[in-house]
Amino acid sequence: MKSPHPVHRKKWPTRSALSLALATAFTLSASAAADEVQNSSDDIEFDIQAMQARGIDPKLAQAFKQAPRFMTGTTQVTLTVNGSGKGRVAARFNEQGQLCVDAPFIKAAGLVKPAGFDAKAPCYDLKSAWPQTELNLDPGEVRVDLVVPPQYVADTSASSGNWIHGGAAAMLNYDAQYMDSAGSSSGTNFMQLNSEGGFNVHDWIVRSRQNFSRLNGKDTFQYQSAYAQRSFDGIKKVLQAGQINLANSMFGTGQVLGAQLFPETALTNTRKGAGLVDGIADTQSVVEVRQSGVLLYSTTVPAGPFHLQGFSLLNSRTDLAVTLTGNNGDIRQFTVPAASFALNGPATVPGLSFGVGKLDQDGSDESPLLGTVATGWLLTPTTSLNAGLLGSSLYNAGAANLNAQPFNSTSLSIQTTVAQDSKHNDSGVSVDTSLSHNLIERLSLSLNMSQNTSGYRELNDAVQDDNQDTSGRTHNQYGAGISWSHEWLGNFSVSWARSSTFDNESTTYLRGGWSRQFGSAYLGLSVDHDSGTADNKGDDRIYLSLSIPLGNGNISSYMNNAHNGTRAGTRFSQRSSQDRGYSLSADRDYRSNKNSYTGSMDMVTPVSQLSGSVSQDSDNLTNWSARASGSLVAHAHGVTLSPYQVSDTFAVAKVGDDAGVRIDTPSGPAWTDFRGYAVLPSLRGYQKSSVQVDTRSLGKNVDISNALQETELARGAVSYVNFDIIHTRRVLATVLDATGKPVPHGASVFDDKDNFVTVVGDKGQVFLPDTWPGMKLDVQASGQTLCAFTLKLPETQEVQELYETYDAVCR
Repeated sequence: MKSPHPVHRKKWPTRSALSLALATAFTLSASAAADEVQNSSDDIEFDIQAMQARGIDPKLAQAFKQAPRFMTGTTQVTLTVNGSGKGRVAARFNEQGQLCVDAPFIKAAGLVKPAGFDAKAPCYDLKSAWPQTELNLDPGEVRVDLVVPPQYVADTSASSGNWIHGGAAAMLNYDAQYMDSAGSSSGTNFMQLNSEGGFNVHDWIVRSRQNFSRLNGKDTFQYQSAYAQRSFDGIKKVLQAGQINLANSMFGTGQVLGAQLFPETALTNTRKGAGLVDGIADTQSVVEVRQSGVLLYSTTVPAGPFHLQGFSLLNSRTDLAVTLTGNNGDIRQFTVPAASFALNGPATVPGLSFGVGKLDQDGSDESPLLGTVATGWLLTPTTSLNAGLLGSSLYNAGAANLNAQPFNSTSLSIQTTVAQDSKHNDSGVSVDTSLSHNLIERLSLSLNMSQNTSGYRELNDAVQDDNQDTSGRTHNQYGAGISWSHEWLGNFSVSWARSSTFDNESTTYLRGGWSRQFGSAYLGLSVDHDSGTADNKGDDRIYLSLSIPLGNGNISSYMNNAHNGTRAGTRFSQRSSQDRGYSLSADRDYRSNKNSYTGSMDMVTPVSQLSGSVSQDSDNLTNWSARASGSLVAHAHGVTLSPYQVSDTFAVAKVGDDAGVRIDTPSGPAWTDFRGYAVLPSLRGYQKSSVQVDTRSLGKNVDISNALQETELARGAVSYVNFDIIHTRRVLATVLDATGKPVPHGASVFDDKDNFVTVVGDKGQVFLPDTWPGMKLDVQASGQTLCAFTLKLPETQEVQELYETYDAVCR
């Protein structure tokens, strides 16, 4: 084993030695210490005779005569500025243990640069610029408290531009699913691979998303998007070009080949909405969501209620068609009216956005060049107005949206859209209104309405051929919902929606729910009514569920009643660890009197997320499924795998050369590979993100100076986060002299550089906090060397133990 790095040996005195020496020297001689500390040198005088009487080597007085101070060099400290915590930062200290302020420290502390600040100066004193500055250094707690005049604290808002930029790396996200069923009855075979590839360089984000699926032998391949984008924090805008969806345009344009400029949401504190679909699956099923015939989203869901969110919509006024394909081959369809899914937050972000491109959408007969522009204004603190225009050779439209909060408990949104379909010589108006109101603290009401004139068309209608069927065009939609919670009675919710077409066909939806917590148990009831249409039959469903926790596990039961029969089942799930779990379930179909049994498992490994299930029913229909997801990142130091999807802003961490170290990140845990690297897959752009090493995963011979770090990345940046660790070799040595007697209790132990290491304990025991093979040590008393010994340690260290034991002879 090689000798340690010089920095290890300059750590004098060590923390372990300080603890033992202070506990001995200060406690025993405190009553005889000098009455005051010399202000000029911070030296402490000890009573030498008292130390000798208690068996303490007087030479220790020289070693500990100075008051506690920071060691010379750079140290990770906990910093507060004007009472506000800044986390752990790197701070430099001079030979007197005083703080040296440099440019990195000023940035970490969030201060403005003082007038006349010289970044090249070896040590800058803030008091020279700001005499009111107060500085408290606490070496024992490794803490620095700084108080400066408030006007010198930099603006910490997003507009301050205090972000880390740059970096480069390539990435590939994957999500693979497979489901297969076979037996005496018909089965279903489904596989799907979603992938996203690209790279980040100098804050540019380049991505390509594609999807391949196979359902019962039919293959489908879809390019979802391919684009490059960059955020410019100076103007708070995002530039995006390629195969994109136009954002913040107030219109459903679908996919275009073009470019756009729109507000950076992280810098304007706004939110975008997403599509919502709620339903109940009889069995494990494939769910496909379409709007105007375009596939928006597909996935697999387990039996029971499901909630889908996070996919983009073509527009907010066209119904969604949902298809469920069960593992037994059954196909069920239902429609989600536009009135029943509201977008979270405003449709557009206040601020100017515009885009231009050529329509590139599957199922469209035309590909016109189109452009959009939108902007917003804050009329009052609670009222905003947004307006937008869309123009093309086939279709033109204008829209205005008003969002207001007339009362503290009331929110109102009204959008009016005027459209002209030049291809079919149609024009019309659409009005959408939504209202929500909290009647009392636990009672809320929501209403929404959509009204279209007969000539109103969406862009996706205008690009279809002249023979399109317009009989089912929506005339109006109405919706209402109410929710109430009571401390004893539980939570209640009811929602209603009705949709009518211009050929006088109407559909009604009614959903109700109740749930209550009984101690640690949960009981819930859902009711779903769909009156159906001419193409789809109506359905009435009742779903009852009960969940009871059992230690680290959970047992749950359900009953699902619909027009096609009743199903019921019980499920037991267990988490063997925070990263692994399994479940066993049994279900019965009372209509066919068939039973089915399922076993499933899931785990998060250092390189991928894995899950799978196997089930079989009374007809020997066997169904099994598997899923794997994760990512890989190619960076300057190699390729590193991650069990989580990489977002547009990410980082690579380094924890020495240690493998298997767990790091907790905002998107889940990460583990270092055999070279010590780990991917931090998703960090917040233009916001602080905290990452922390789980010290329980470190070897017992490893010390870490700072297990928690914060990143402040611009969107698209790639950062390297380094956690400094020190491998130490702790030894508890029993030291005997040449006659076989223990060396004297209280004697001092020094290394070959005459640096104090520790003191001798009972029966000649000496605890050495940092050693290496061949280390030479002297045992001294009253300034005289009694004997010396050498640690003849094995080259291989036992890392599973906190310290090694060793017997030494001092000669």
